[in-house]
Amino acid sequence: MGRASDAPALLSYAGDFDPRVAAEAAAVIGRWTDQTPAVNPRRLPAASALLADIERLRGARAEIRVSGRGTFEVALLPDEAPAAVARFVALARSGYYNGLTFHRVVPAFIVQGGSPGANEFVGDGPFMRDEIGLEPHIRGAASVSTRGRDTGDAQVWFNLVDNPRLDHDYTVFGRVTAGAEVLDRILECDVIDRVDILAKGAKGR
Repeated sequence: MGRASDAPALLSYAGDFDPRVAAEAAAVIGRWTDQTPAVNPRRLPAASALLADIERLRGARAEIRVSGRGTFEVALLPDEAPAAVARFVALARSGYYNGLTFHRVVPAFIVQGGSPGANEFVGDGPFMRDEIGLEPHIRGAASVSTRGRDTGDAQVWFNLVDNPRLDHDYTVFGRVTAGAEVLDRILECDVIDRVDILAKGAKGR
């Protein structure tokens, strides 16, 4: 549907981190202009969490208060997913999650939230690399939502049941350790009142 004059707007996508996007963008430009640019997908840089940050976050917990439903607590796993934990903590402390919703609720599967657009496609940019480890997707596991490899954008989801088919495909950055029954009460559009980060040994509200 485009034309040769639209090619400059698409050119940067020939270097997209997703090789399929890069190849398709180059092919479209080639069809428009008869000059196909080089396909040069660029891997996302790995976020490096400082060892001191990981040490400070050991034993930390997130307290998540859901309007009208209650509060649940998540033990964070900085040794398992240091970059994901560091980003979640930074966003929580900045108030990013406060007032957002759980926009996706699938009974006997997951609840998902953290999108300013209350949908699957809007989160906090830029994307982050996956941190695939050995933590299983059991009931209460906290995971990073993606739409393909290395596309985490700070949306998070919580397993309502054991989901072993998801093991080693998604970053697990925490485990619900208190208030798991609150997850079962969450409905679509329920509001996240606030997310507080509690240091090791600190008491919740």
